[in-house]
Amino acid sequence: MTKEEFKIEKLVEMRNELDVRIQNYKDGYFYICEVRSYGRNWKDNYIYNTYTLQELCHQYNGDDGIVDVYSNNPNLHKITNYGNVMFVPTVEDYKKWVEYTSLSNSIPKAEEDLDAWDNRDNVPFMYRPTFAPFYTRKDLEDMKAQVANFDMSFVAPVRVNYTEPDEEE
Repeated sequence: MTKEEFKIEKLVEMRNELDVRIQNYKDGYFYICEVRSYGRNWKDNYIYNTYTLQELCHQYNGDDGIVDVYSNNPNLHKITNYGNVMFVPTVEDYKKWVEYTSLSNSIPKAEEDLDAWDNRDNVPFMYRPTFAPFYTRKDLEDMKAQVANFDMSFVAPVRVNYTEPDEEE
């Protein structure tokens, strides 16, 4: 029986079975996909191979959102993506890097908020902060100490550049 002789119901059933097999195929690498779309942010933890990864990147190609990819797959240069494609050796390195980056990026904002609160009586009423920051100067000093003493034994992600198929060796 040729594929033209199948009824549409059978074709849909076969397509669904193939989609599940492709989706669940594991190529041995991890893929951490951070999706940003219309103000929402989430991680897609169900990407196991470059085929479904490429589909996700095409779905969020800048029009409906952006995907940042972090993986230990050495062939990421074949992925076309509007967002970042980053190589990171281990999930632990990724988690440590995220923790360090988040902590170090929150310090300037905390300083700015605390300075604005401390200076609230010296600015016009309409520019005064309405609420006190939920952290204190002690919290800020603790954050700075955490950054200074952070275990920097992780490997930070490295951007992977896309290469056209005809550019490959």
